[in-house]
Amino acid sequence: MYKRQFWVREFGRQFGDRQDFVTFHQSFSYEDFVEGWRPVSNEGDGMRYKVLPGIFRAVCKRAENDPEHEYLLVIDEINRANIAKVFGELITLIEDDKRLGEKNALQTTLTYSGEKFGVPRNLYLVGTMNTADRSIALLDIALRRRFTFIEVAPNPDLLPAVDGIPLSAVLRRLNERITAVLDRDHQIGHSYFMNVTSLADLRFVWEHRVVPLLQEYFYNDGERLRAILGDRFVQPISLSQAGRATLGDVVDPDATTLLVVELSDEGFLEGLQGLLDG
Repeated sequence: MYKRQFWVREFGRQFGDRQDFVTFHQSFSYEDFVEGWRPVSNEGDGMRYKVLPGIFRAVCKRAENDPEHEYLLVIDEINRANIAKVFGELITLIEDDKRLGEKNALQTTLTYSGEKFGVPRNLYLVGTMNTADRSIALLDIALRRRFTFIEVAPNPDLLPAVDGIPLSAVLRRLNERITAVLDRDHQIGHSYFMNVTSLADLRFVWEHRVVPLLQEYFYNDGERLRAILGDRFVQPISLSQAGRATLGDVVDPDATTLLVVELSDEGFLEGLQGLLDG
């Protein structure tokens, strides 16, 4: 996440205030993005409805009126929305050769306002997404063909060492195991560890961010979770004879239930070292 945001921020510096930002979500619509009917105040006489431009049409207007400069629209979590509904006819208009002023320029008549509309060639569109999100599989094929994809992979080299534990090596080892057991799209990003400067910081990140994420990846699958984290962090639940007798047939005596355990600082560091040595 951090590197993705860093890349977008650095790219956006050249645009100054000629850029806009929007985050897609499940209820984001064409009316939000392009144009739609919206309630507006009628000077104390109730409300009335008016066709108002969405963020995309607004930034297109700015770019069209200022052809000497380039403009940028960043769409965060682009795969979260229903792409076909949000973009509508823009799926064709955003193509490079269909932009205004290009040899195959196209315009369309907008649904609500009835106005002619085209996409200026001096507008850049940047969309970001997380490949671990299942919704990426639903990303419209038509949209995929109109974007160039740049992978922003985890970069362990950016991470420091804490209490003798090289976080770069920890991240590499975790991601090696995740890739082998699950896939490369679920690797852990280096952003989780970027601001870690002490053992307390590391324990917080590990116990409240990294481990819960892995528990979600391997829900109800203690064996694979133990394969990722190691035997020190994931241990079998120990029941006394009295406890087994009380529970009776509810517990399978031959089954092993694994649990993420809480360790002392010393045990925590030994667990990380074991992860590196394993």
